[in-house]
Amino acid sequence: MDKGFRNLGEIMVSDKILREVEYSSSTISKVHNFKIKGGDSIKLTVPPTVYPPRRDTELFLKGLNCIKMQTGHLVEIGCGSGAISIAMALGGWNVTAFDVNPLAVVATIGNSEVAGVDDCVTVEEGGVGGENWKLPKDADLVVWNLPYLAPDLENMLGPMEEAAMTDEANLGWSEKLLHIVNDMSKKDTIFALLMSSDSNPKNSPLSWTKKGWARRTLATERVGDDTLEVVAFWRPGFGSVPEHIEVTNSTMDEARNLPKVGWQRIRSEEQINGRGRRGANWHSKQGDMTASWSIGLDEINQWAPGLLQVSIGAIISETLGIQLKWPNDLIFQQKKCGGILLESSTSEGRIRIGVGLNKDAREIEGISYAGWEDYFGDISAKDMFQIIDASIASILDSSPPIESSRNILWQQKSWIKLSEILSRGVTAQYDEQIVNVVGLSDTGELKAFSATSKHDIQDVGAFSITF
Repeated sequence: MDKGFRNLGEIMVSDKILREVEYSSSTISKVHNFKIKGGDSIKLTVPPTVYPPRRDTELFLKGLNCIKMQTGHLVEIGCGSGAISIAMALGGWNVTAFDVNPLAVVATIGNSEVAGVDDCVTVEEGGVGGENWKLPKDADLVVWNLPYLAPDLENMLGPMEEAAMTDEANLGWSEKLLHIVNDMSKKDTIFALLMSSDSNPKNSPLSWTKKGWARRTLATERVGDDTLEVVAFWRPGFGSVPEHIEVTNSTMDEARNLPKVGWQRIRSEEQINGRGRRGANWHSKQGDMTASWSIGLDEINQWAPGLLQVSIGAIISETLGIQLKWPNDLIFQQKKCGGILLESSTSEGRIRIGVGLNKDAREIEGISYAGWEDYFGDISAKDMFQIIDASIASILDSSPPIESSRNILWQQKSWIKLSEILSRGVTAQYDEQIVNVVGLSDTGELKAFSATSKHDIQDVGAFSITF
């Protein structure tokens, strides 16, 4: 007989379950009052080995309430005592809840009955990583408070719950789930995860964006040594297919012909006559990533064009792990590797965003350029497009029923990315004067001081950085 199992009568029981039962019988269950939307609260009976509702649970519910979608089928992974599942069921959702701990399953079933929502909450044993476990294909919203073990819980939980609250050894639970969801056929499912990436880099939201999923932070809070984030993920345009052509003079010109509604973009395998800022030529070759997006002005009217351009640069450079040089140059090891261009037309009611990225390093007219093979690896232009598409969608895609992040957030994020270059001993000049750049305005202008004056820098032609 396997040493990990014992025979109790006719039942084969694992040591973990025996220890779970032993733990639960040694102490009594506790009752928690969990506050939900509108100031009401639900009463939860929590066995001693089941994860109780805590500050992270409250933060998670706060974030979920920011998703203003029509109720449907919600799936919760790791339901614990049932706090989130019951709160969402009271809000009109039909819930399927999962947990690997059988005592958590029992707790959620009992608490659902007490709350009067047992007719719309189904609870099953299982979860990500479990044998033969599958995510329901018809889920509209999938939620998971990703496992992490707070220090004050180490002596409170039983072995099964403790195992569930520690991260998966190789990939991390976040990426383990990501492998499952990439195979889903339903394109408009939203995933909402509570992540603690400070202490666990395997839970980074960037891993989803690198696989083509747009992201938006719903709520955040500092708890102990961790910054907890509730992050929503979705496929850009809910899986709408981008236009694709083999060769073009300019994807920016092609973007004029895209439909005037929805998340629209076009990618070309080769661009012959691309353009950059101030009418400059953008040199590209087959294998590079050249694409343009067309977005309605009414969807971005909150943005100043300058801040929008630098914010797009900030999220792309953050995702790729490179630097941003104001206002639109993407930089790796002091060499340009890509650029961003914005053009608008009030008559069309659209704004066009062009992005070009070199795949490999090259030299053009005596100037060295970097490629993504240097900093990201040997991936195709199609795969790189999916990453850039997800990055831009994180800011501008109106498909999900989630408000875009406030401009002040992207002003701060953009300044952080710009500072990576400005803080490395570079020399900045404006109108032939040495300047010290100190900030970024809410319209995307650089704030700077020279020896005699204060400057709000709008014109890139008069501004330069020497590495």
